[in-house]
Amino acid sequence: MTFENVVYPAFIKREEEGFGIHFPTLLPKYGWEFSLCSGHTKKEAVQNAEKALAYLLAGALYDNEDLPSQAPIPSELVTEEMELISIKTSYSDYAKEIEEHLPRRHWHIYFNRDEKSNFQAVAYKNKQGFWDVKIDGDLPVKIEQKKLLQLCPTYPVVCTVRRRAEAEELFDSFVLRLEEL
Repeated sequence: MTFENVVYPAFIKREEEGFGIHFPTLLPKYGWEFSLCSGHTKKEAVQNAEKALAYLLAGALYDNEDLPSQAPIPSELVTEEMELISIKTSYSDYAKEIEEHLPRRHWHIYFNRDEKSNFQAVAYKNKQGFWDVKIDGDLPVKIEQKKLLQLCPTYPVVCTVRRRAEAEELFDSFVLRLEEL
């Protein structure tokens, strides 16, 4: 799991207490509005962005995903307050720190991606490199243990998957089947 000298487009923008680095094509859900990192100076913001980007990319690889696209920022969406930049990073620059943090990495999964859902799961990577998705806490519905084990013999592990998208799909399917009981 490594990457060396990868470059991602970003923009730097003045914020209340310094400068924020945004990655809108890398993080399309919130990259336009929220910075991935910031710094008091442009130089500090760029240094922080190099590290944050390395962590983000290492996390994607750890999650068994491909590296995200390095698509450029569409010029027609750039405003005067945005300064386009490229952030270059390498796994080797932060390998020791990253390798200390990755074993604690986990996902929270919500039914239909609704963070207010009563149905939640958490996934941890197992020794085989797959993700065990377990119910997070108690089920918010009453169900007879026998029926629950018929529905899901590995309960509280709902499924074991390779990628997050699979986990989300299988978790949603589990919740829908549970609601039918």
